[in-house]
Amino acid sequence: MNKGIAQFIDLDTGEVIDGNQVYNYQTVENRQKQIDYLKQKTESKRKFKESRKYTKEYGNFIWNIYNINQQNFTGAKASDITRLMFLSTYLNYDGYLMFDNGKPVTKKNMNSLLKLSKSSYKYFCSRQSKENILEVKDDKMRVNPNVFEKGCLPKSRVAGWIQQNKYITRLYVNGVRNIYNKSSISSHKTLSYLFQILPFVNRQYNIVCFNPLEENLDNIKCMSLGDFCDTINYSKNNVRQLKNMLFNPKFEFNNKTTSAIRLVCDDSNSLHDEIFINPCIYYAGDKWEEVKVLGGF
Repeated sequence: MNKGIAQFIDLDTGEVIDGNQVYNYQTVENRQKQIDYLKQKTESKRKFKESRKYTKEYGNFIWNIYNINQQNFTGAKASDITRLMFLSTYLNYDGYLMFDNGKPVTKKNMNSLLKLSKSSYKYFCSRQSKENILEVKDDKMRVNPNVFEKGCLPKSRVAGWIQQNKYITRLYVNGVRNIYNKSSISSHKTLSYLFQILPFVNRQYNIVCFNPLEENLDNIKCMSLGDFCDTINYSKNNVRQLKNMLFNPKFEFNNKTTSAIRLVCDDSNSLHDEIFINPCIYYAGDKWEEVKVLGGF
C-alpha cells in the first residue's frame, strides 16, 4: 500500500480502500468497526420504520419544548396552559396558527377554536401577549418557537436546548384536540395538570416519576398519586375529586374509547397508585408498545 495516500474502510461492504486500490482483507479493529456500524444502521432503520408506523396510528404532532424537572408555564394561569396546548396543534411550518382548511388564525377568529366567553378570551389574549407566547404579526397569530415547533428540527438546535436543560416531546394533534373538545371550559384548569406534569414524565415509558431521563425501567422512581398532588400543589384531601375530574373522562381515539391518564392501582392505598400518560396525548420516546402495555392503554 502507498503510505502517502489515506486509507479508509467502507463500513457497508467491509472493503479497505487505499488510494485507488481496493483490498478485501481487514484488520480485527476494522472488522469490529464494521460490525458496530452495521448494528447501529440496522437499529436506526428499525426505529425509523416503527416511528413511521406510530405516526400513522397517532397522527401528526407538534414539538413541545420544556424544562426538565420544572413545571411548564409556571407564571401562567392553569386553564391557559390547556388552551395553549390545544392551540399549538394548529401550528404550521412557518410558526403561525392555521385552520385545517389552510385559513390563517387571527385574533378575531381564534376564539372559534377556543370557544371562550368574550371576557375570558380577551383576558387570555392579553396574558399570552405579555408572556411572549402568542403575538399578532401581519394580522396572523404567531407562536413563540422556543415553546412550540413543527417539522424537522436540526440536531444542533436540539443539542442547544439540552445544554439548557430543555427537552422536546411530541404533542399529538388528534389526541390533544379530542380531549380538549371533550372537556368543558370549567374543567380546563384541572386538565392543565396533565400538561403541567409533563417535565416529570419518563421520556421512554411515559410514567410520572422523579427521574424522567432514566431508560432502565427497573431504575425508575415512580411518583405516586400523593407525590403527584404535591408536585402540582393540589391538596391530598381532595384526591378523590382529582381522580374523578382528571382520570375518569373518556374520549374517542382511533375508534377506541380511552383516557388521557391511567392508574396502576395499589388497592391498599390510593395515594401510592402509579401514573401513566397515554402516548396518544404526548410521548418523547420510542417504546410505544411497552408504554401501552404498562399503562393498560
